[in-house]
Amino acid sequence: MLRIGVVIHGPVVIDSGRAGRLLEILSGMGEVHPVLGGTMGRAAVIDAGLEDLIDISRSLKPSESILALNSSCDVVLLVNEGKSIETGSAFGRLVFEGLPVLEKPLYQLEFAGGCSLIRLNNVFHPFFNELRQVLDASVVQSLPPARGLVTENGITRRPVFGVKPGECVTVNGIVIGKALSDNVEIISSGGRITGLDGGRLKSHGIEKLEHVDLSSAVVRSGILRDAVTTPRVLEHKASGYAVIIDHSAENTFEIAKDADMAVVVGDDTTAVAGDLLTRLGIPMIGITDGDRDGITHYAHVPPGSVVIRVSPGNDDIVGRRVCEEIFGGRGRMEMEGAGFEGILASVLGLAGGLVEEVVRY
Repeated sequence: MLRIGVVIHGPVVIDSGRAGRLLEILSGMGEVHPVLGGTMGRAAVIDAGLEDLIDISRSLKPSESILALNSSCDVVLLVNEGKSIETGSAFGRLVFEGLPVLEKPLYQLEFAGGCSLIRLNNVFHPFFNELRQVLDASVVQSLPPARGLVTENGITRRPVFGVKPGECVTVNGIVIGKALSDNVEIISSGGRITGLDGGRLKSHGIEKLEHVDLSSAVVRSGILRDAVTTPRVLEHKASGYAVIIDHSAENTFEIAKDADMAVVVGDDTTAVAGDLLTRLGIPMIGITDGDRDGITHYAHVPPGSVVIRVSPGNDDIVGRRVCEEIFGGRGRMEMEGAGFEGILASVLGLAGGLVEEVVRY
């Protein structure tokens, strides 16, 4: 039986229902092995009730997911729904250019603006034509190699593909600025981001990125997920542990999957991590200072959570205090007899006169 590896990228194609319908179709064509490529589709997979079908256990980039499937499958299909066919095709090309030479066929199914099938490499398999006929898909030529990362005289420049004016630009989940045009490049030197051509740099954002390798960094623009959904909550078993999530919202599942509560530092981190923690059934204490960039819409807050707003520019300072004095400099700790309210009291005590607002959910 034909073994079909399927890498599903991002929440959009899941929220639209196309990923679920595609997997039903593919199940009649062979043995399907679906995995999530990227991290931000996990909430969408859970909300759609597909977590037993689509593997969300590992946080892998699309290219890493493709390589993981390549050795065990006969064909691999990259499934995406971009902002447009142009940006979707550019995404597929970028993923492909980061891969070694593959002996197995690699195709992209792009749902932006319809249903398009793209050969990413030149390895033929009759599955391509069979899938085209079943889906009535248009065959689109793969884009020529894009002008990607360029390094000269110690200065590295990386274009941000598919960006639109007004969108936030993130690197490894941290907002580093806002696009002012549709031609944006991130500039770095010595592992530090130094500029954003075609955009406005956010100094408070780049401070949080101690060292960045632009060749391997995850770069995004725009909203992470804008679908209006009802969050589906997974069963949670008590563990007696608390964790701290400090500007690492995309790693929320890895950090907090077996925790009873989380302390979350940063406005956008609180929004993104809170949305994911809602699905895990884990309450949080959010530490914010009102500088949210809005990289996710319709973010949910786990019931029983408390969000603390401190004076501008102080969320990181309070977060460091909490990490050192409550968590002992580690990422997790045993709650012992303190419980949620005890840890909350300790956080408020450390924040002291910096607290401007406390909201319970």
